[in-house]
This record gives sequence, structure tokens and C-alpha cells, in this order.
Amino acid sequence: MSKAKQRTNASRSSGRVEGEGSYSATRAYNGNLARALQDQRSIARGAERARQAVEGPEGPALRDAEKRAKKGPNSAKRARAR
Repeated sequence: MSKAKQRTNASRSSGRVEGEGSYSATRAYNGNLARALQDQRSIARGAERARQAVEGPEGPALRDAEKRAKKGPNSAKRARAR
């Protein structure tokens, strides 16, 4: 067995980072996502707060931020370059 293959197998068995992935980060993400999805009340409260914010005094600023976000991270740079 090649040394690279041995390192890959050792990495898998120890749970350390392998390539571009991390087994522990994946497990943590999946667990947090499952807990969030199970707590429907929390989702409903968040949706209600978002609705109130958009319909309230900060609505215009939120809609403007949404438009800028949809244009992408470099939209301000492109606008200045024109």
C-alpha cells in the first residue's frame, strides 16, 4: 500500500480533516440543522419578526440591501468604475 493511501486511511480512522472536508464539521452542521428544523416554533417566530421588519420602518433599507445582495458582492465596485 502506498504512503499516500496509508495517510488517507489514517485520516479517516482518526476523524481528522481529509482533503477539503471535515467529518466533525459535517456532523456538527447536520446536527444543528436537524435541531433547527425540529423547532418549528422558532422558525415561525423568525418568520414573523422578518415580516414585521420588512413591513415596518426599516423596510426600505431592507429592500435596498436585498437588491444590492442580488447584484453580487462586487456591484458597488462596478458602479464606481462607470
